[in-house]
Amino acid sequence: MPSAGGVYPPVINALRRTASGKPGNFIDTSTYIQIDTETPDCRIFFSTDGSKPNPFQLKSGGRESTFRYKGPFTLKGGKRTLKTIAVTRDGLKESNVVTKTFQVEDTGTPTDDDFEEQYESALNDSHRSESDFRPKYSQRPASAASGSKVKRREYKSMNSLVPKQSQMQVWSESPRVENNSHRYDGNTAAYSGHSVQIPDGPFNPTNYSGTQVNFWGVAPNSIPGLSGAVGSGYSLPYGHTDTELGYMTNNMLQSVEQPKVTMSDLRRLIQEESEKLTARPAVVEYITKEPELHPESKGSGDWKGQIDHIYAHLLDRCQSNPSFRRQIGQPPLGKIMSADFDEEDHSFLLTIGIAKPGCENRAPPQKPKPKVQPPSPKPPPEPAKPPTKPSLSLKALAKVSMVKPPVKTTTKPKEMVEKEEKLKKRDPFFETEEYEAEGTLKPWPAFNAEYDCEKLRKAMKGIGTDEKAIINILGYRNSNQRQEVVKMFKTMFGKDLVKELEGELSGNFRSCCKALCLPPDNYDASEIKRAIKGLGTDEDALIEILCTRTNAQIKAINAAYSREYNKEMEKDVVDDTSGNFKKLLVAQIQGNRDESPKFDRTAAQEDAQALFKAGEGKWGTEESVFNMILCQRSFPHLRAVFEEYGKLSKKTIEEAIKSEFSGDIKDGLLTVVRVIRDKPGYFAAKLQKAMKGLGTDDNAVVRIVVSRSECDMVQIKRAFETEFKKPLGNWIKDDTSGDYKEIILALVGDRPAPVPSAEEAEAQGEPELEEIEEEHIQRDGTLKPFENFNVNADCEALKKAMKGLGTDEDAIISVLGHRSTAQRLDIVKTYKTMFGKDLIAELKSELSGNFSHTVTSLCKSPAERDADELRKAMKGLGTDEGCLIEILCTRSNAELDEICKQFQTRHGKKLEEAIISETSGHLKRLLVSMLQANRPEGNTIDRRKARNDAKALSEAGEKKFGTDESRFNVILCSRSFPQLRATFAEYEKLTGKDIAKSIESEMSGDLKNGFLTIVGCIRSEATQFAKTFYDSMHGLGTNDDSLIRTVVSRCEIDMVQIKQHFEQNYKQPLGKYIKDDTSGDYCKILLTLVGEESYIKK
Repeated sequence: MPSAGGVYPPVINALRRTASGKPGNFIDTSTYIQIDTETPDCRIFFSTDGSKPNPFQLKSGGRESTFRYKGPFTLKGGKRTLKTIAVTRDGLKESNVVTKTFQVEDTGTPTDDDFEEQYESALNDSHRSESDFRPKYSQRPASAASGSKVKRREYKSMNSLVPKQSQMQVWSESPRVENNSHRYDGNTAAYSGHSVQIPDGPFNPTNYSGTQVNFWGVAPNSIPGLSGAVGSGYSLPYGHTDTELGYMTNNMLQSVEQPKVTMSDLRRLIQEESEKLTARPAVVEYITKEPELHPESKGSGDWKGQIDHIYAHLLDRCQSNPSFRRQIGQPPLGKIMSADFDEEDHSFLLTIGIAKPGCENRAPPQKPKPKVQPPSPKPPPEPAKPPTKPSLSLKALAKVSMVKPPVKTTTKPKEMVEKEEKLKKRDPFFETEEYEAEGTLKPWPAFNAEYDCEKLRKAMKGIGTDEKAIINILGYRNSNQRQEVVKMFKTMFGKDLVKELEGELSGNFRSCCKALCLPPDNYDASEIKRAIKGLGTDEDALIEILCTRTNAQIKAINAAYSREYNKEMEKDVVDDTSGNFKKLLVAQIQGNRDESPKFDRTAAQEDAQALFKAGEGKWGTEESVFNMILCQRSFPHLRAVFEEYGKLSKKTIEEAIKSEFSGDIKDGLLTVVRVIRDKPGYFAAKLQKAMKGLGTDDNAVVRIVVSRSECDMVQIKRAFETEFKKPLGNWIKDDTSGDYKEIILALVGDRPAPVPSAEEAEAQGEPELEEIEEEHIQRDGTLKPFENFNVNADCEALKKAMKGLGTDEDAIISVLGHRSTAQRLDIVKTYKTMFGKDLIAELKSELSGNFSHTVTSLCKSPAERDADELRKAMKGLGTDEGCLIEILCTRSNAELDEICKQFQTRHGKKLEEAIISETSGHLKRLLVSMLQANRPEGNTIDRRKARNDAKALSEAGEKKFGTDESRFNVILCSRSFPQLRATFAEYEKLTGKDIAKSIESEMSGDLKNGFLTIVGCIRSEATQFAKTFYDSMHGLGTNDDSLIRTVVSRCEIDMVQIKQHFEQNYKQPLGKYIKDDTSGDYCKILLTLVGEESYIKK
């Protein structure tokens, strides 16, 4: 059987331009289809009825269903599903099947019904150039095949609408023709070797007195070649006088009968014409003239000329840039919602907001206008900066940049574009309110997570550490990008980036890098944990975090604290604080502040009066009133309250708090007031306090810079310089040093951004992206949902089977062995409701051995079952690495995520921590990488990356003394399945050796088994699990855990295909293997699940 993966999949192209307003798969019956492949010396076969092409059996059921591709061809009208496959000439290797569906419009009646007679070569078509459909390799056109029955569709010109006899009659009957032996043929008049070109079109002969008026109203004399050609032996003079012409015209009109037309005839004619128009509406073609292309426009207020100038250059860009043409031509566009025109240093920027059909029609989001704040000293004016515009996105905004040279772009798939856009956006955690905010840390434009991980690993590998490389990455990536780097680092190398940094760095620089590697909510949660951990409490940290965050941020911090420490943040804070300060923090932890932008002036006056009575107007202080008002009311409302309070008292609200409170509660309330009045000013004061005097509060500096660098650091720097008459960057330079100073300056925007070297730019390169439409793999389970399912009856049957002395195992098999997973889980739930007992516990007490293990496994969800199997594999002395490999290396991203959740829920520990504690070496890194569930799952491949990865694998194994296992880990764990198939093909072309053979020769033990399992699943899951069955039963003894796990997990997914591959590879049915290797009720339930109950009777 040919092996897949060694031949590039064919590419199907429709040789036509994309029709405006129609989907990309829309063609007509005159459109040619071309198929080619990059692998040389291959034969291409295809089918048009949706069936898989069989290169070794072209006919099926007496008719030809598979065709060998010889050249471009056309399709019949209707919906046509085209499948194609490439096979080497020796028939030993074949590519994946590529499928493409076309909607074919019938533009004419074909001469033959069979597809074979419509399969015609475009190389003989006079209307198309040969270069349009020349295959990459020597593929002969269909019309060139010997003995072919292909008939070519005739393209008739306008001349073919008039019989040749009528066309010839005019010239042959003319008395002025001197030589009657000259004959007219076709579209050309040949006279004694002289060829006269007749204009294309129907001729209406009148032929009186030697005149002929053609369709365009000209006489034959005006046609080139007919005006008495000298030396042609032929002439046709046209010398009649006006009198002769008038006489002939009068005679002609008198001979014409003038029919009498009545009103009824007119009505009937009008009715007939209106019916014709209704039946077939007229097609109106608008002839428009494209504007001329000029290097520059005149301007001077001519806005119409400016639009024509832009239109002309857009057309020119579309013609010269296929990528841009495809990008702008694909999506349907609505009406223009907004338009903005700006001037930049070297160009003008036209931003157009276009409505997306099917979505709510609204203009692109605008930055919120700043709210009116109390007057404050104005900072020194800064040079105006051009407004920041959103990046090019056909989903919402269309951008046209003029004057600048065009930039080469690469069309990327939808999922990749969405991921990049997500990483470039600011983390929602950093969203603020009330004022215009801008961070100093922007998304890195040329972000590449894999490249950053390689640079970080290189910076920490070997002796010494390249701190500058670490700063250049962590100091210039936004939060989303840093989290992607952290996750990708663990996926590629199986190591935790934070722990690697802890081992390589020290001091405040290490603390800052660790903070940057945490999600913002996790970092705040870790700071709260640090503030209350051990002896003493860092009240300033608690106040700064809990009294300055929004409701959404507080809730995210609560969730992160519970997730990371398995404790409630509120309880820990309560245990470590006391008095009114504790009440203030608990109120903030609720995250229940009113965030309405509106306020009631009357209610503000009432609150101001209540605050006055609770403080200055009373002996003592009623702290609860301050707590309630300052922690629950909205910011706009509290600003009005502070204003009204100033009218009631000679003191401001801050002065009143200072006089009425003391200690931590005073600091907390003042923080709330200052944040409400001016949040950037508050953080500027906190930074100055942390750095002034002897010593530096580095925890506060790191916390403020890391948490505010993406939020409002621009405003904080402005407030700092206004208040303290010195730029923040200068304070940082004076108060810090070394790598710690460099990364803090990078975060606040006072360190130049790194410029990538030519070597780095070359290493990243431009991707060569392709979208692969992979063949749909048939997957059929042997266990189907039971049709007449009755959960109550099944519960009664199970109860009866386990009641009294003995157990009816056959009854249990008849129920649980014939129900789907959803039905079995419903039985477990209903059994507990009906009888108040746990079904799994009941089954364990009644059954034993492998039969009990199989039955109880059936009563769990797939994720619960896998989580319990992993726990069992790591429990006690020794570890079942085979079980870990079998589960973690064969599950999808979604399945792995659910397994991790179930493991922590059921066993109170993170699965990753358990894996790290029970395994070691390269196997541990492989399993940790798989646990990240970070494998891309799209159908896009990058040919350039495939070639580079194949070269890297070769250099890490075949061409290296020893083996670099980490490079195999990087590639096999972080690439999509289609990408890895392309890499395997490139590897075989490069080395002449299959990747599986290389792994077997270069590695050993569990690591080898893990990598081979991944490669096997990439190529064929059914084949891989057939091998798992064979390994579990082959030889002495049986690995019952593996056998049960595979049967239960695959019986509803692809057991039919697994059985086929098992019998094909091992020459014996799976049912017989199970029958020979197991016994009793255990054998019966396994045979029932795999659909081989016939072997039970045998």
